[in-house]
Amino acid sequence: MTGPAEASDPNASHADLPGLSKNSLTARLAADWRLIMLAPSALLLQVAHPVIGSGVAEHSIFESDPIGRFDRSYWPTLALAFYGDDSAAYGRDIRAMHKGIGGIDHVGRRYHAWEPEAYFFVLATAHWATEIVATRFGSGLTESQRADLYDGWRHTALLAGLPERAVPKDLSTFEAWFEWIVRERLEHHPSVDDVLETMSRPPVQAPIPAWLWKLVMWRMVGPLAVWVNTGVLPPMLRERLGLGWTAHDERWLRRYAIVIRCLDRILPPPIRTITRVVAIRRKEQIMSNIRQAAT
Repeated sequence: MTGPAEASDPNASHADLPGLSKNSLTARLAADWRLIMLAPSALLLQVAHPVIGSGVAEHSIFESDPIGRFDRSYWPTLALAFYGDDSAAYGRDIRAMHKGIGGIDHVGRRYHAWEPEAYFFVLATAHWATEIVATRFGSGLTESQRADLYDGWRHTALLAGLPERAVPKDLSTFEAWFEWIVRERLEHHPSVDDVLETMSRPPVQAPIPAWLWKLVMWRMVGPLAVWVNTGVLPPMLRERLGLGWTAHDERWLRRYAIVIRCLDRILPPPIRTITRVVAIRRKEQIMSNIRQAAT
């Protein structure tokens, strides 16, 4: 692994880098409500990386407050796609916020959140999830659109403070890199089991009565979330994590995708673009919270 010194290149701040256009394909797909549905699979990919898994295990509130953790990470991370000319400064604050996240993992390996591979992998999973949304639960992408989508996420990674050398230069390079990460770097980290358990049985949230929460979340929503997010994972990782998936499951997931596409057509625009709506409405609060955490 590389250490934080390599990731803290002073040239990585990209202070004059413009934000993404709100009309870019990346910004449009980052706003898509269906991305929330796949957030757990992106998190599973992330915590299977030894650096991220260790950071979540030792520095995150995910296990005790998964909804709070989602609220404090999902909107702020994807906000990089929506904050225009404020994005570079915001990205520097996100980077600074991770300065103190490091330590020794469960098998004695040193880790730090600024390690370039792991730092980029978080945004790499965002690209992966938006492409899954578009191809499996949407109308699909042309090869040109796939390249544009990656270019947008690469730009976002630079806004987040990564040096150019740490970010694959184009889609084909990225795909080879992502495949290598899945094959060689991802593991059945203890945080994976924590995420799966919390996904299937999220802690009861007051003021909802425990019996109602368990009926809805533990018996319906949780199992559905585990099933959908298992189905979209790379098959190699699914096998490594011991997650079963059959041809029957795959057929039902394709049917489920048809339902999601139909639902998308009838939802009002504020719901269809919920991530952008929330990130913009809460911009001052989100930026303030990140700035405070960075100091």
